[in-house]
Amino acid sequence: MNVVNVAILKEKLSYYLNLVKSGEEVVVTSHRHQVARILPVTNPSAEITEPTRPVKDLRKIKGIKLRRTVSGVKSLVDDRRRR
Repeated sequence: MNVVNVAILKEKLSYYLNLVKSGEEVVVTSHRHQVARILPVTNPSAEITEPTRPVKDLRKIKGIKLRRTVSGVKSLVDDRRRR
């Protein structure tokens, strides 16, 4: 598994895509936090599995309260500031 920063990935994208083509996994980081994983298309661990329960069941879990008045962008910006 190769770990690469976003800036370096942008500079050497062809190199890292060739690694992925050869079957290796590339983990992308931003500010020392893992943000993405690039896998070969034929990698069996990358298969999409169907959910076992519908998403609406998440509303039934105690402790999760949906706040419809909060912007998604604002939530992302707040999360970045906490890091």
